[in-house]
Amino acid sequence: MHELPLVFFTVLGSSAAGLFLIAYISKKLGQIDENQLRNANILALVLTLIGLGIGGLHVGQPLRFFNMLLGVGRSPMSNEAFLSGVFTGFAFATVALTIMKKWKGLREICNLFTVVFGLAFVWSIPQIYHIPTIANWNTNYTTLQFWMTLLVGGGVLAMATGARRLGALSFIIGAIITFATRSGYVSFLGFTGPELSADQSLFWGFQLAVLALGVVIVGFTAVKAQASKMTLATCAAAVIIAELSGRIAFYNLWHITM
Repeated sequence: MHELPLVFFTVLGSSAAGLFLIAYISKKLGQIDENQLRNANILALVLTLIGLGIGGLHVGQPLRFFNMLLGVGRSPMSNEAFLSGVFTGFAFATVALTIMKKWKGLREICNLFTVVFGLAFVWSIPQIYHIPTIANWNTNYTTLQFWMTLLVGGGVLAMATGARRLGALSFIIGAIITFATRSGYVSFLGFTGPELSADQSLFWGFQLAVLALGVVIVGFTAVKAQASKMTLATCAAAVIIAELSGRIAFYNLWHITM
C-alpha cells in the first residue's frame, strides 16, 4: 500500500517518543538507573531513525523533505516534518552525550528537550489528517489513536528496558482507553464509511487481541519480583506489530467525501 511508510513512521516515532518520556520520568523518580536510561534512549533513537528512514520512502526523493519545511507555521505537514527533525536531533545529541559520558548538564537539557519535542511531534501527526473532505479521518478518534500509540508502544518498550512500573501503567491505561473507545469509533465509521470500516475488521481484531493478551502479560509481570527479559521483549515486539496493524486500518479508511 502507498501509505505503508507512514504506518511505520507514525507508529515507531510515537512509540519512541513515549519511551523517551517514560524512561525520563522513571529516572527522575528513581525507578531506573543511568544504564537503563541509556539503553532506553538508545533503543528509542534507533526506532526513531528506522521510522524516519522508512517514512522517507513516502516522500519519494529525500531532498523533498527540505521543501516540506517551507510551510512551517502554516502547514500541518511542514510542522510535522520540522518537529520530527528537531525531535530526532535532540534524541541523537542525548544519546551521543550519554555514550561520551561528558557534559552531564547539557545531556540533561538535551534529554528534557527530546521529551518535549517528542510530545510536540506526536501532537503534530494527527493535525495532518483532520481534513473536512475525508470524513473518516476528520474526528477526535484520529487524534486519540496516535496518543494511545505513545502510551501503549512506549509503555511496553519502557518495560522491556527496565522501567517496569511506569511502563506497565502507561501500557494498561493506553490499552483500556483503546478498548473503551473502539466501539464508538467503529460506530462513527458506520455512518461515514461503513464498507471501508468493515474491511478493516481483521486488522482491528488482531490489534485488540494482542493488546488484550498484552494486558494479561504486563499485569502478571508487573507484580512479579522478576520477569524474563525475553518475555518482555517478545511482548513489546507483538504490541508494536499490533499497533502497525491498527495504523494500516486507519490509512485504509482514506476516502474523499463527495
